[in-house]
Amino acid sequence: MKLVGFVLLALFVHGPLSPILPTAFEATLLYYARLYPAWVLALLGTAGASIAEGINYRLIDWAAELPKLASVRSGRVVRWSVAAFLRAPFWTTAFVIFSPIPDSAVRILAPLGHYPLPQFLAAVAVGRFPRLLIIAGVGVLVRPPTWCLVSGTLAIAALVLGRPRLDTAAAWLRQGCRALHGASRAAFRL
Repeated sequence: MKLVGFVLLALFVHGPLSPILPTAFEATLLYYARLYPAWVLALLGTAGASIAEGINYRLIDWAAELPKLASVRSGRVVRWSVAAFLRAPFWTTAFVIFSPIPDSAVRILAPLGHYPLPQFLAAVAVGRFPRLLIIAGVGVLVRPPTWCLVSGTLAIAALVLGRPRLDTAAAWLRQGCRALHGASRAAFRL
């Protein structure tokens, strides 16, 4: 029953909410590595994540056809990005999924470039399985405390969710510094 929850979590975390929960699955994988062999977790995690990526592909493909997004799709930067992605789509996808680079770019470029879904999912699996196997293997060796995994995941999620507020606060500070700097320049000139 716990493995079913693990697969459902893989589906949820790698789905459309993945930008909000960037490290939630890795923390869960480190926890589950105490209970199950690393290869089982990597296999099930890859299957769940691949299903979620298939759903993401279909959602992005659907959204890209909306009239309001047609102008974005035909933009110069998007066309250049799609063309660059299509030079080596399989290995680009596999590399990005394997690496710590955020995978949102390949998740968007594959449907925009009409890269076939089965090949995209194969590339996702080729990149995801070794990544999950390595993370689960580290979880077997290191065994981080549960409180550390939970607090780290919550801290990163709070940082991602609070980023617009941080950007607003930073802009407010910059504006205040400019006002202060401008006032000090005026005082210096006197």
